[in-house]
Amino acid sequence: MATYDKAHELARELKSSEEYKEYQKAKQAIQGNSAAMSILRDFQEKQIQFEMGLLTGREPDEKAKEEMQKITDLVNMHGEVKRFLDAERRILIIMSDIQKILIDALNLLDYRST
Repeated sequence: MATYDKAHELARELKSSEEYKEYQKAKQAIQGNSAAMSILRDFQEKQIQFEMGLLTGREPDEKAKEEMQKITDLVNMHGEVKRFLDAERRILIIMSDIQKILIDALNLLDYRST
């Protein structure tokens, strides 16, 4: 089906983009560094816990806020981890933009405005 062929073509285009190449370089750099991987995993775990609390309507207490701030500061000081998270964020923004373009083009959410 031509639609799937186009999707595969888009995936190839994304793989050749500068954003994806930077993501791959940043990923390789942290995978070879156990300290960076530990910081990344700790950050992601705390971030998920923090956001889950917000999604369930629980205001984070001061301790949770302080822990999140500490791990965020640590990430910002560790260049390789920050580089990876920034590169990952850029790729996810591109993916989100593509999804929005498709949703808008197909009028998939038009029923919400009626």
